[in-house]
Amino acid sequence: MARRNARHARHVHVPAGSTWGNNGTLPGNHTHTLLGEQSISIQTVYSNLVASYSGASFFDGFDFFTGSDPTNGFVKYIDQATAQSQGMISTSGSSVYFGVDNKNVAPNGRQSIRLESKQRFTRGLFILDAAHIPGDVCGSWPAFWTVGDNWPNQGEIDIIEGVNLQTSNNVALHTSDGCTITGTGASGTLGTTNCYVYAPGQSNNAGCGFRDNSNASYGDGFNANGGGVYAMEWTSDYINVWWFPRSQIPADVLGSNPNPSGWGTPSAAFQGNCNIDDHFTNHKVVFDITFCGDWAGGVWGSSGCQSRASSCNDFVANNPQAMTESNWQINSLRVFSS
Repeated sequence: MARRNARHARHVHVPAGSTWGNNGTLPGNHTHTLLGEQSISIQTVYSNLVASYSGASFFDGFDFFTGSDPTNGFVKYIDQATAQSQGMISTSGSSVYFGVDNKNVAPNGRQSIRLESKQRFTRGLFILDAAHIPGDVCGSWPAFWTVGDNWPNQGEIDIIEGVNLQTSNNVALHTSDGCTITGTGASGTLGTTNCYVYAPGQSNNAGCGFRDNSNASYGDGFNANGGGVYAMEWTSDYINVWWFPRSQIPADVLGSNPNPSGWGTPSAAFQGNCNIDDHFTNHKVVFDITFCGDWAGGVWGSSGCQSRASSCNDFVANNPQAMTESNWQINSLRVFSS
C-alpha cells in the first residue's frame, strides 16, 4: 500500500489473494516453532498509572474518526452523536459497548466506530480488560492497535487483529527501515522478521509478527471464555504481548502494580536488531472495525465465506443480522509507566 498519514491509516498486513497458512505463517515464509525459549524480561513493576479508560468517561478520552477508510473498507465511520442515537455505543457501570450497525441493509457501506485516543504514549504497559471482542464474522476486519502520526516512521503495534473467520490472533509491528527481530522468546508462531513495511522478500507491509497458537486468543473463542485480558509491554529494549483468558488472569494484572516479569512467555516477543526508541514514539491507541477492503476483501475467495455471497461487499451490505458479534465490550483500558 502507498504510504498514508497515520491519522487515516490502518495498514494492510496480508496482500490480496494471500492467507496465513494453517501454522500461522504467510506463504513462502519459513516456520519457526518456539518451544522452551525465554523472552527478554526485566524486573519492572509498573506503579504509575498515566491513563485509565472505563465506564461513563471512557469515550471522553477518544476522538471518533469519521474520515474515509484508507484500507478501502466497505464502511462508514460515524461520529459520537450518531453512534449514541443509533445505539451503537453505550455504557453500563464500568463497562462500555461499541459496535457496528447490525440492523440495516447498507448498500453504501456499513456504519461502524473507529476510536483514536486523545492522549499519546511513548513506552509503557497497556492492559485491556475486554468482556467481548469482535467475533469471527465474514467480511469483518477488527483491530486494537497503537500508531504514531508519522507512519511508518513512528511505528505501529498491532495487539489484536484478524479478518473474516480467523480463529487466532495476529500480533505485528510495522516500521521504517532498519528494524528486524530474532523471532525467539514467544509462544506464538513466527511469520516474518523484518518489521520494515517495504522489506524486500516479504509481502508489502507484512511487517514482523506472530500468529497465536490458541483459538481462544481471538474472536468467538476468546469470548466463549468470558473474555479476558490483553497486555502489551513497550520498553526501550523490547515489545511483548500477552493474553489471558478470564479464568487465568494473574493476580497482579488488574491490580495497581502489575509486573510482567511474572506472567510467563508472551504470545509475541519483539527484540533483536531494532532500536525501539528510534522506531516507535508518540502513539495513539486505536480501536476499529472495518469491513472487506484490502485484507478481508482481498482474501474473500479463500476465507470460507465465499459461498455466502459473490463478494465481500455484497455480504456485508445485505446481512446485518450476521454482524451481531461485531462489537467491543470493554471493562477497562489502563496505561502504566514504570
